[in-house]
Formats: sequence, C-alpha cells, structure tokens
Amino acid sequence: MGRNTDSGSAMIPQPYRHGTTEQEAFADYIRRWPAQYAKIPETVIETWIYRHWINFQAWLPLQPLSWAYAVASMSNEEVLRISHVNDWPKILDYWGDDLFDGTSRRKTWLGGHMLESGTTPAPIIVALDAGSYVHPREQKNMCTPYQLIEGHMRLAYLQAMIRREHRNLQLSHTVVIATLRATQARQ
Repeated sequence: MGRNTDSGSAMIPQPYRHGTTEQEAFADYIRRWPAQYAKIPETVIETWIYRHWINFQAWLPLQPLSWAYAVASMSNEEVLRISHVNDWPKILDYWGDDLFDGTSRRKTWLGGHMLESGTTPAPIIVALDAGSYVHPREQKNMCTPYQLIEGHMRLAYLQAMIRREHRNLQLSHTVVIATLRATQARQ
C-alpha cells in the first residue's frame, strides 16, 4: 500500500500523506527514491511525481520511468513552440494574459517570481516528438514538436512574457525534454 508500479516494473514510493498539509518533505521523499531510477532528474521527481502524484498515475501506461530525460536550454522562440492538446492553448493564453491584465496573478509567489526573474523557478517538462502517442488524460494525440507534460502555469506565464516582450525576460530557459521510448506500446 502507498506504492504504485510502472506498468509491472519496479515499484516507486508514493509521497507520505500526499495532498495534505502534512505531506512529507521532498528531502525525505527523495531519500526513499529507488536507485534504479537515479537517471531521472531530481527536478522531474519533485515537480511532477512528488507534487502531482495523483495526476502522474495517469501517465504510467506510457512508462515515464523508462523515458530519457535531458535538462536543456530553450530559446524564447522554442518555448513558443511548446503546445498542448484540446483547449489547453486557449486556457494557457488566458492564464498568461491575466498575469499582465489582472492583478491577482501578479501577487502570487509564482507570478511575482517570474516577472522579476524573467524565467521559471523550475524547469517545465515537455515531450519531444510524441505526436504518435495519445495523451493519457486528454485522449488526443500529443503535439509536436513539444508537448507540455508538467508546468502548465509556468508555461502560461512564460509564453505571455515572451509575447509581451517583458522587460526582465531572459533569452533562454531551462526545460526538461522527455523522449518516450521508441519500443513502448503506443496508445
């Protein structure tokens, strides 16, 4: 109990008390992380698996623990090529525009941090050339060249900052690029 599998492979730990105000600290969680998954960047473990445990479960049929992950730098032009299925692009545009046109998003920790630093506080996670795979939550083929996996609000704010040529905007941004295994079953 409290553990899940990667479609039959070795087990990964569930964060203790996930979804509560008493969730275990990430420092404690990472100490329980299985050594066989040491190749997964810590930022992927923290921002996707640890923080979004329930949502991460939907991805298990695509075997995300077996993907190749690379921490990389993307230009502003490349960031604008990151997309999402269904109505998500409209939602992301709305959230991003609201960062500038409204007041409440600017007052959040994330909004304030990004406007001041000109980039994201943690890398967003995108899948590279995964258009032949079905998005497990949206039931549509994923976008190419880049499909957003994790970091919806960060991407929304960053793309708006790029569109609006925000004064603090950095020239490049750290992202995690995931490559799905070519041999795994496509949905």
